[in-house]
Amino acid sequence: MSTNEKNNVGLEIIVINPVIEKLKGLLANYQVFYTNLRGLHWNIQGDKFYELHALYEEYYNEITEKIDEVAERIVILGGVPENSFSDYLKLSSVKEISAVSDWRTGVSNVLDTLKLLLDQLRELHRLAVKAGDQETFSLAKHGIKSFEKKVWMLTAYLKD
Repeated sequence: MSTNEKNNVGLEIIVINPVIEKLKGLLANYQVFYTNLRGLHWNIQGDKFYELHALYEEYYNEITEKIDEVAERIVILGGVPENSFSDYLKLSSVKEISAVSDWRTGVSNVLDTLKLLLDQLRELHRLAVKAGDQETFSLAKHGIKSFEKKVWMLTAYLKD
């Protein structure tokens, strides 16, 4: 393969492959995060139930859209997105949680996950710039904007 061979959308394969790999990791993290959010939504108890039950639903609905966007971007760039949970768990740096009902533990987990995702999106942003991939750049930029606001809000929510 020559160093200037291009994929179907005209991006150099040699510089787009790291973007595809980063997108695959992001997809895995989004899938595990989605599942964690569903569990938090189902299991939350106590005086914060109503507000957090609704918030977790809002978050997992947003992540559902991001999952599809990332998977489709992988395909557009010439990659193949993983689609089994066992593969997601191998690739994901987000850890599964189970049966969390305490509001503070749940919110702290979501906050930590958002910070991890922000780091990953910032790296994806850098790789997309290097590859001249404006669509992945935009995907990362919008994710950063959304997650930074959530980090700010959840950090304030956890203050005593």
